[in-house]
Amino acid sequence: MTAGWPRYGNTLDGTRRAGASSVTAATVGRLRESWRFSADGPVTGTPSIVEDVVYIGSYDGSLYALDAGSGVPLWSYATGARGFERDMKVPLGISGSAAVTGNLVIVGDADAVVHAVDRRTGSVVWRTSVETAPNGSIWSSPVVWNDTVYVGVASVAKEAGLRGSVVALDRATGSIRWQIYMTPVGVDGAGVFAVPAIDVDRRLIYVATQNAYTAMPAPYGHVISMVALDADSGSIRWAFAAPPNNGVTSPTEDVGISASPGLITVEIDGQSRDLVVEGQKSGALWALDRDTGQLVWRTTISPPGPLGGMEGTAAISPEGIVVPATRWAAWTAPASGLVSGVDPVDGAVRWTIGLKRPAAAAATIVNDIALFATLDGVLHAVTVRDGRQVAAIDLGSSANGGVAVAGDLVVLGAGTPAFAPFITPGSDVVAFRLVE
Repeated sequence: MTAGWPRYGNTLDGTRRAGASSVTAATVGRLRESWRFSADGPVTGTPSIVEDVVYIGSYDGSLYALDAGSGVPLWSYATGARGFERDMKVPLGISGSAAVTGNLVIVGDADAVVHAVDRRTGSVVWRTSVETAPNGSIWSSPVVWNDTVYVGVASVAKEAGLRGSVVALDRATGSIRWQIYMTPVGVDGAGVFAVPAIDVDRRLIYVATQNAYTAMPAPYGHVISMVALDADSGSIRWAFAAPPNNGVTSPTEDVGISASPGLITVEIDGQSRDLVVEGQKSGALWALDRDTGQLVWRTTISPPGPLGGMEGTAAISPEGIVVPATRWAAWTAPASGLVSGVDPVDGAVRWTIGLKRPAAAAATIVNDIALFATLDGVLHAVTVRDGRQVAAIDLGSSANGGVAVAGDLVVLGAGTPAFAPFITPGSDVVAFRLVE
């Protein structure tokens, strides 16, 4: 039986670290393609893997269950989502990851509906709309804890009037337990693309928000912010307003936070510190105290921009934080990427590798290496400690999805919509295994 990867970040703390696996710096060169499945649209979520089944959604609006050994479809479930992303000019169905919990697979769609289906049959168990305003959408991915489903809500493409929120639903019935908006009535923006990270001891949920869509005077809520919420009530414990917040007018600059937070404990000056780490499209990587939201360290990874900075989520381990990033100031500007290794204690950048194209997908750490895919269609493997590249695998199409690792199985989506001239579009889910 294959080990698992049940949700976007694998563990509740969102670190994107794999469990027991034989994939290492010494063996990753023996990865070979095992199978390939083609959906009817782009695939940008991180696959979920439980009990030898891979679950993945597509922009075509369907959730697929694939046999982990062969890639043969076991079932598909059509959400019926009919979103349209105006910037990429593509239909939008499912962009995030599914969460597998007990007998359910739970996923959000571009119409802001959360679906729970039976994971063995694909039959719908419940479906709940979590936003009635026009253009409501779910780019986030659900996380399930304590019989509660947590997910962020945003707009499809930052349409004016939409307020971002975090919603908690009953796992068994889909009924809404609470929903907290990130801005007051009359102030838009602060979409929550981020996947929640959960501190089970503190019973806190950590998320982050996008920019405002319309400039409004203060008080304008928690735009471009990192936010800690009480898991039981949704009440906001603290919020950290990242630049360019000035407390006077809500910031509309498109340098908000699309990536997802991760939790880590480090020793600083002889004291144990519990941190939440988050990357921003401004190019800044932040580490905050989990109890107070106090800044512990900040480091600059890449230049800012609507398409620059950190779109993809960092992978976090005690050995280092691996941060994918982009250098892309505007749609018409040159586009390249980089990946950096960061010391989790003080934020010092240990190493940086330049990349031909943006690295907008989430990174994954397995043992002593990090895996990440790029828009030039390459799956990279680098060592966490020093950034030495130990493998580069041609995927055949641009990749904007995170990597899931379960045992010696490595799965990702290599299906990106053709939103830029250098994109090689695709709609594939690709699996690799180690060979002797």
